[in-house]
Amino acid sequence: MRKAIFAIVASLMALHNIPALGDMYKVDLTRKDSNIYMIDGEDIIIHTRYCYVYAYSEEAIFDMATYGGELVFLESKDKCVVEAVFGRSEQISGRYAVRVSRDNNNWYEIFGSNSYIRTSNCIYLALGKEAYLTISSPGFGRLQFIDGNDCRVEGVYTKLQ
Repeated sequence: MRKAIFAIVASLMALHNIPALGDMYKVDLTRKDSNIYMIDGEDIIIHTRYCYVYAYSEEAIFDMATYGGELVFLESKDKCVVEAVFGRSEQISGRYAVRVSRDNNNWYEIFGSNSYIRTSNCIYLALGKEAYLTISSPGFGRLQFIDGNDCRVEGVYTKLQ
């Protein structure tokens, strides 16, 4: 898993001339939600555990030398454990029957896959709930639960391995 994440992050950084040292990468991060950080200018999300840094384009070091990884924010010197790294999936427009569980604010896991749905202002506490994922434009759409609740979808992401 680390090798795949390493390869993806290394290739992205090579494209953008981001300095890297071994398994450590300098990235600019913005907090999107609780424990959800996005690499600025990329469709890559870093999911952390118990990370309370309110970052807006804050420089950080993504250290992959530890198991799973660690973020070190340069300004605050805070350290956060990385649970997983996700890349945006290219979804074909359509309607999909899914079973989801809320993993975090605006972050729903699709059962039976390494995929997650990123929503906007969605507070529905789903736990193994059946729903329909409707994708209209590239990655955007609606997540409609059987009981009538629905949420706006901002993207479908797959865990990078």
